[in-house]
Amino acid sequence: MMSKGFRFILFLPIMLAYAANGFCQTFEISPFSGYTFPSSFDITGGTAKIEGNANFGISASYAPQDRIEWELSYTYLPTTARASSAYLQNDAVSKARLHFIMAGANKLIWVSQKVAFYPGVKVGFSSLIFSDGPSPNLTKFTFGMQGGVKYLFSDRVGAKLQGSLLLPIVSAGGSLWWNPSTGTNVSGWTPIVPFSINVGLVFRLN
Repeated sequence: MMSKGFRFILFLPIMLAYAANGFCQTFEISPFSGYTFPSSFDITGGTAKIEGNANFGISASYAPQDRIEWELSYTYLPTTARASSAYLQNDAVSKARLHFIMAGANKLIWVSQKVAFYPGVKVGFSSLIFSDGPSPNLTKFTFGMQGGVKYLFSDRVGAKLQGSLLLPIVSAGGSLWWNPSTGTNVSGWTPIVPFSINVGLVFRLN
């Protein structure tokens, strides 16, 4: 189950929205869901993989002007982690949960009063938490890029379609969910590349 800390993070955007509602020009809450595609990367003597699955999350954004918005987001991905190597006696398979806590900025490109395209960048942290087995839980610095389109049905409600790429930074020579005593290590600095496509609702609170 999700820890109390991550439950707090999940509801943090909502609390921030009500706290800052009187001080911002535009404040939006956006619950979203979508699909995260599988991510494979090289390890010594083989490959490792984060399986694809549905993801869920929520974001809060503050726009002091029409062209830039600042965003805080939380994304949850239940998944299966697999590692296969000539140096492993058996494949290492573990149920896992990925939590992303990110903050960044989007550039708003309004093509009409209701439609805006946006590219953005963000930084934060990701945690890989294992449901079973002896694998240690890990927290890594994460860099992200995203882009999408927002459509407003009214002054208060809208929808958005977004693609995002989140990059947990894992150093070369490290181990994730397989036994590090085997000498099977990560081959690279950014091995996990989970690309997601999400749809969400947009609620303006101001």
